[in-house]
Amino acid sequence: MRIRCSFTCPLVLSLGLYLLAIPQPVSGAPYSPPPQGCELKATLEEFRAHAFANSPLVAEIDRDYATQLAKAIDTRLWANPELSAEETWTRMYVGGANDPQSSVALSQPMKLSNFGKRDKVAELLRKAGDTEKNIKLLGFTQETTVNFVRLYSLQETVRILQLAEDDAARKVAAVKKQVKEGLLSQGSEALFQGEKYRLEAQRIGAEASLATLRSELAMSLGTNCSVVATRAPSFGKIPAAEVLVDKARSSHISEKARYDIIQELTTEQLRLAELDAFPAVAPRVVYQHTNDGGDFVGAGITIPLPLWNRNQAEITRASAERELVQRKSNLINTGGLELQVTSTHAAAVSSERQAEIYSAHVEAAFKSALNAEERAYASGKRGVLDVWQTFRALNEAQVTGLSLRQQAALARARLSILVGEEV
Repeated sequence: MRIRCSFTCPLVLSLGLYLLAIPQPVSGAPYSPPPQGCELKATLEEFRAHAFANSPLVAEIDRDYATQLAKAIDTRLWANPELSAEETWTRMYVGGANDPQSSVALSQPMKLSNFGKRDKVAELLRKAGDTEKNIKLLGFTQETTVNFVRLYSLQETVRILQLAEDDAARKVAAVKKQVKEGLLSQGSEALFQGEKYRLEAQRIGAEASLATLRSELAMSLGTNCSVVATRAPSFGKIPAAEVLVDKARSSHISEKARYDIIQELTTEQLRLAELDAFPAVAPRVVYQHTNDGGDFVGAGITIPLPLWNRNQAEITRASAERELVQRKSNLINTGGLELQVTSTHAAAVSSERQAEIYSAHVEAAFKSALNAEERAYASGKRGVLDVWQTFRALNEAQVTGLSLRQQAALARARLSILVGEEV
């Protein structure tokens, strides 16, 4: 990974306003703005490594995992014991017994679910949290890959349109000379002039999209520099659909594994809610010292009367959640997984094949056609219109080919997430 900084770049107005809006600290080290015009140049592998090391999105995934773990811990823990103490005095003389009286009680609230059921639900929550974290990390990896392909494609789009614009400008100059000589009409000059401006407008739009993407990537990667893709990413051949179906069945972070765990979790959560419909009991130990010098030790119990609240709200919520997950799990386990994998596999293979055809055949054919048309035009056998049509077709084919690469990368990413591992 290489970072190149240039300190001679002019200060961008928008960034300057942003820095002025940042409140300066009252004490401590002074705020140092990031270097202007720096670039983070990276390959796909370096791009991913930087994302995992610095991206706030990874920290969000860790936070969500910690939240799930906290929920599991809270589910497992018993309610805290309760200690109550009392000291009473009297100003009356009651048969000589006007000393203060003391009483102390220690109680422990408990539910039926504390005896095994909560531990099981807590373990399933932890297991579901592990699965969700791994799924999110896989999704983040695939999203990072797709963003890198988008970045490289937009960079190439700007480059191709700039070259085409320069070529169109040269053609305009050549045609203008021939118009002055009376060899061509002014319409021929206007034709290439319009094509030049069209390419310029396209390039400016692509540059705007590239700047927007780099801004988004800077936030997601956790960098203050402009991100630059150094070379095109390469991908291996997509395995056969049967192989990917087997991997999806066995993977611990595939859609099937996720729904299997969630189905078991929601089932146990419903049982937990039904157990918690029984009131919590609080057995207690009591010590009392009376004002006549007597000491008493006893035991008691507190039981809420479940007249109104029998945990109906939680039972209703857990029941509906279990029904939803049950239907999704049944769909996945009764052929839905195979259908999803095979369909997504077909889409990914077709997308890659389409991108390969454009890159290897369509663009090459239009390049050859343009060279032939230019030679024929130079020898007087072809007109300007033929050259312009072929020139425009080549530019559109090159831009379309880059767009198809992005679609192929997105289709492969969807397949990877569905299978549970990178394809």
